[in-house]
Amino acid sequence: MTIKIVTDSSVQLTADEIEQYDIQIVPLLVGFGGELTPDNTLSRADFDRQMANSELLPTTSQPPIGSFVTLYDQLTADGSQVLSIHITETLSGTVNAARQAAQLASGDVTVVDSKSADRGMSFQVLTAARMAHAGADLATILAKIEVIRQQTHVYLFVDTLDNLVKGGRVPKIAGVVTNLIKLKFVFELVDGRLKLYTRGRGKKALIKAQTQILNDLADVTRVEAAGISYVGDDDVATAPRDLMMKVAPQTDLLVERTSPIIATHTGIGAYALMLYVVD
Repeated sequence: MTIKIVTDSSVQLTADEIEQYDIQIVPLLVGFGGELTPDNTLSRADFDRQMANSELLPTTSQPPIGSFVTLYDQLTADGSQVLSIHITETLSGTVNAARQAAQLASGDVTVVDSKSADRGMSFQVLTAARMAHAGADLATILAKIEVIRQQTHVYLFVDTLDNLVKGGRVPKIAGVVTNLIKLKFVFELVDGRLKLYTRGRGKKALIKAQTQILNDLADVTRVEAAGISYVGDDDVATAPRDLMMKVAPQTDLLVERTSPIIATHTGIGAYALMLYVVD
């Protein structure tokens, strides 16, 4: 039985990957105080510039349940199964909307919480798509992406707390104090939840933390694939990319701006390091 893959626009995939495996993308919505727009129709560079100059934090929304139902019914009309893989529910309600839609859809739909996002989520999506094209059954695919989920490491390097403050995720006074002393934060996504990994003063603290992360992993594993996704100017990714290429030059590395949905929550100057490692 044919298995078709669905994901959402918080994922980091290239146009070639989407086309090659016919991956279906359900867009999340974003806007600046007005009508919300599908975020995968926006220029990421333009969005970052607008966000940098806006006093308002962009508004985001999960896809409507009806969008999922319509797509699921279209994809399963020929008897195919659907495997729908989405951003962790701790960061978005998207996967829960997909679950509700799966119950309303006419066909056979399985929804998975990736416990990840961005390129970290794409490791699961791409593997599922490749296996589906090779004729693997659903149980085999689900077992494999569970292994990938356990072997994926996601770290978020935050240059400023401004967006977290605007979004009400940290007190305003915390943002003022940390910005005054140039305190930077590194978070790790653990089982779908952001946990503080370390913090330090100045941007050098971020690169120091990345160096430590890569060195620790190199002692016990090798990096099979990696992604660096960033918000703002291209130079945000320069130092982390150069370090990644120095430490693991053979790694399949994708460096791209992140989606407007992720950018809204992390803020200008942030970047994420996502690693798929094997023993």
